[in-house]
Amino acid sequence: MTYRLAPIAALVLGLASPAAADPTVGFGLTFAFGGQTATDVGLGLRVFSDDEEDSTVASIGMDYLFTSQSWRATAGVAQLMDDIYIGADVGWRLTGGGFDFGLSTGAVDTDDDSGDGGDGGYVPPETETPPVLIGID
Repeated sequence: MTYRLAPIAALVLGLASPAAADPTVGFGLTFAFGGQTATDVGLGLRVFSDDEEDSTVASIGMDYLFTSQSWRATAGVAQLMDDIYIGADVGWRLTGGGFDFGLSTGAVDTDDDSGDGGDGGYVPPETETPPVLIGID
């Protein structure tokens, strides 16, 4: 059964890579609402349309849900922050559960282009050399 899902997962993840952006991958926790169970919890892999920190991006991914023991293909939106994401998506349970809604959060490698060198914008104060007085006894 799982071998039949591998090509579908590869296709879904491959279609998420846009040509003009810098996509990134995230891994996290998913909560799915609807379907066969009231709430289902699982682990998910997401491909995001861009890797810019503090941006809203499109996502596509695949979840494994523990309660229903099913795979779920997803498409949605996410807010990328400092190496984490929070997302909302619509999912399709591949084992016949139909459509549902999900929320997810997890880790992602974001790109911070602020140009501050990772030090938070700290600029050290200029130091002046004090004048040297010569000839005073």
